[in-house]
Amino acid sequence: MRSPLIRIAPTLGLLLLCWFHAHTQAPNYPKEIRGYKVERAAVEMKRGQDTKNGKKNDKKSDNSAPAETNPDSLIRFGEPELARVTPLGIRLEIPIVVAPVTQKGHVDFLMFEDMVVNGIPVRIDEYRREFDLPNKDDLVLDKPLKFTVNLPNAMLGVLGEVIDSKETWRVTGRVYVFGHFKKFLITFKRTIPVELNLTIRNPLRK
Repeated sequence: MRSPLIRIAPTLGLLLLCWFHAHTQAPNYPKEIRGYKVERAAVEMKRGQDTKNGKKNDKKSDNSAPAETNPDSLIRFGEPELARVTPLGIRLEIPIVVAPVTQKGHVDFLMFEDMVVNGIPVRIDEYRREFDLPNKDDLVLDKPLKFTVNLPNAMLGVLGEVIDSKETWRVTGRVYVFGHFKKFLITFKRTIPVELNLTIRNPLRK
């Protein structure tokens, strides 16, 4: 007869494997950035509920309806607009959509990290416009995010392939939301990391 330890060994091994997989996949955030403590739970989302009527908010606009995104994400992208095309790059303007939260908060700026658009790493400057977090409906910021997707070596062939074959582009990366957020009548200085993994309409296809 096998010992109890031998009988439970496979189960323990499976649990350890799941734990290791979860922890290796979880982002490794710094504890503090520029004097702001990093805390994912600094705000509580309203989960898309309209507080006026207690029903799910299904209102959409041209600037706040991305092709595919997480509806419970604090920061989302709207539909991109093509600003300029050159042999070396594509200039885009993308609305930033902020989801409603349960408490009050003021955002100082946004910082982007490890951003990849359509398989191409891009550098996005900090979004230096302050705003208050919404408490009822989605907020589309008054100034869109502007950046360039570079096409190295004048990739005209690749550009043609993108126009012809790709209806949507995949956007991944991370945005840090720096601000002051109120909880239990106390205001905290925090930065909230938001993981981005979404698709947007190909701005080159009309």
